[in-house]
Amino acid sequence: MEKSYIPFDWKNLDDKSLWLDPCEESYYYAEKWKREGRHSVLDLGCGLGRHSILFAKYGFKVTAMDCSAEALDFLKKYRREQNVDFTIKRADMENMPFATDAFDCIFAMHSAGHADTAGMNKILCEIKRVLKPNGTIFMTLCSKDTWTYAESGMPKIDDNTVIKTEGVEQGVPHFFVDHEDIKKLFTDFELIKVRLIDDCYGDGKWRNQKHYFIEAVLHKEATKLDYSNIIGRHVDCKIDRPLGTHHPRVKDLFYPVNYGYVEGVMAGDGAEQDVYILGVDKPLQTFSGKVIAVYHRFNDVEDKWIVVPEETDTTNNPRFTRKEILKQIDFQERFFDGELYI
Repeated sequence: MEKSYIPFDWKNLDDKSLWLDPCEESYYYAEKWKREGRHSVLDLGCGLGRHSILFAKYGFKVTAMDCSAEALDFLKKYRREQNVDFTIKRADMENMPFATDAFDCIFAMHSAGHADTAGMNKILCEIKRVLKPNGTIFMTLCSKDTWTYAESGMPKIDDNTVIKTEGVEQGVPHFFVDHEDIKKLFTDFELIKVRLIDDCYGDGKWRNQKHYFIEAVLHKEATKLDYSNIIGRHVDCKIDRPLGTHHPRVKDLFYPVNYGYVEGVMAGDGAEQDVYILGVDKPLQTFSGKVIAVYHRFNDVEDKWIVVPEETDTTNNPRFTRKEILKQIDFQERFFDGELYI
């Protein structure tokens, strides 16, 4: 989480009301993406979560991501108050903790441009990685015609980046673009719509505050996943959350199946590979069995292996159909977005 700049100071922001009202564009894209049959949304740089809440109420599978612990602590409470649920991740935009081809949509309102040029290029690379083929993005970026870039005298650290020297964004870089910059940044995208908006009046005063509002679609080849070297494998497991227990930190999370890990096999999160043990109706401490399926999480960096007793014949077994497996692991996987591979 180390960065070369100071994040937005949510902790000392007294009036949060401005940051709780969804912007007009969020309503438009919620309707549009719903009509297009899109399913999952990454709210990139979600702040206090105003857009995450909105997209969740529209029925999207939402992942809210920000680098600010203070903002996400607020959002966890706000999410409960609004009676919605979605995944919340603290992470850096330059290194997102998500699978490749994870999201149908990315919404980045006044957030992705908080970087210098090198950082912005890394962010775009990550956006291209985590967007699905034909995935879409809405992003705003500051215009070079804005007073802050053109006339303020605030320090520039490269040709596109100004460091704010006052207010709650003191020390935060702001990335500024023109038409040519947008073309270069979105080389691998199909630009659908680019608007230059001047928020020329607000808070009782006239101002020169221009942003580009960018809508684009990413065309790329899908990443092919192959679990043939995992499915059918014999594994020895340790059970750290037996059937009938609760999560050690999330007391509302009850385990209706045994849940553990495979010693010595490392997963994408840097810890040992997690497993769901199905087909055993009593609490376990250890278990040996075979992998019959893999649940691939999109909005995470780790997969989950589904393990059953070695002698189990899963062919035409109603207990191990795709639908039944998903039902048995839903107690935890409902908080994520993913796909089951059998």
